[in-house]
Amino acid sequence: MGVRRLLSSLPDDVARAAEFAQREHWGRVLAGTLRLARDLDIAEEATADAFLLALQTWPTSGVPESVEAWLLTAARRRAIDKIRRAARLRERLAELGATSQVLAEVADLGVTGPLVWDDELRLVVLCCHPALSAEAQVALTLRLGCGAPTPAVASAFLVSEPTMAARLTRAKRRIAQSGTRVELPDDAAVEARLPAVRRVVHLAYTMGHTAGGGTALRDDELAGRAVRLAGALHALRPDDTETAGLLALVLLSEARAPARVSVDHTQVLLADVDRSAWDQALIEQGLQLQDIAGHATTAGPFALQAAIAAEHARASSFAATHWTRIVELYDALLTLEPSPTLALGRCLAMSYVHGAAIGLADLNEVMSVGRLEGYPYAHAAQARLLSRLDRPHDARRAWIRAAACARTTAERDYFTGQAAG
Repeated sequence: MGVRRLLSSLPDDVARAAEFAQREHWGRVLAGTLRLARDLDIAEEATADAFLLALQTWPTSGVPESVEAWLLTAARRRAIDKIRRAARLRERLAELGATSQVLAEVADLGVTGPLVWDDELRLVVLCCHPALSAEAQVALTLRLGCGAPTPAVASAFLVSEPTMAARLTRAKRRIAQSGTRVELPDDAAVEARLPAVRRVVHLAYTMGHTAGGGTALRDDELAGRAVRLAGALHALRPDDTETAGLLALVLLSEARAPARVSVDHTQVLLADVDRSAWDQALIEQGLQLQDIAGHATTAGPFALQAAIAAEHARASSFAATHWTRIVELYDALLTLEPSPTLALGRCLAMSYVHGAAIGLADLNEVMSVGRLEGYPYAHAAQARLLSRLDRPHDARRAWIRAAACARTTAERDYFTGQAAG
């Protein structure tokens, strides 16, 4: 029976507990199991087995008081079974310097204390191994750090499930063959890889905030996982201003999510959005974090992006937005991180300071050098500026180009509707 079918057959309280455990505990259980197994494949399989065992046993035994400890115990037991079946238990335990005390610890169902939170961060750090490409780092983080199933990761990257499964396998093998032991990194490695970790978490959020495939505009589950990872990073490195900036950015972006889609599932532009629908609690948290990040001696890319998001959050209306300040922030950001998609935001901000004609000229220049032909929102930005310049036929062609490279049904429907209008 598939996991989804199994979930649908469970009592409501068990199904809710299992879904919550998958969201909140996957990464830490996998990290705790990896400490024992020192093998990514064994740890991942054992963790998956533990979650499946929960679905099979909780309906009769009840949801345990400490779900995380129960899952960790089950996963570690499964890992030891897998090592034993592979006839490597004695060598593995000798390598780990383990004794019968390790087995006793694993067998103790009474463990109720919280797991070491650093393990969750270190698992993401492990996925950000320097031997991997940025794309592989993101994919592995989504699969291992977030617990996203392989089909979901494949959808996010617009590839088939077998292709993504092969990529993940190659990524894990590359870590194993990199000349270092497969284990959770220490604090020095965490610090060294922190920039890559921040980038990966932000990319994961971006892929959830605007989905890369499927029917809906957003992937709420993926966005939620990334928000939780950003929160965990900040909790573990509270004095790091760029990490504070990352969390501020995703919270301020997430606060606007409820108003991005209308009741008839149509995308809503920032200029037309109902700001009363924004999540004010998330905005307050984001602004507090942005203030912390903004007071750094030298603001980094995430602190600057958070400052831009904060300007939008503070504005009482689209017309009241401090566009001059936003252009200044983009200027500083592009100096640190030249990016055609970030430059796109600056072009639109420029159009509200100096007029649509100047904004369009800047945008056309960015598109000529920035390889944005396949990015639907670049064409959509052109269409909006052309409409403001009273060039409806050219705007319609730009909307059609946007629809041609749309990634989700929701995007395509919106762009097509704009072209027809």
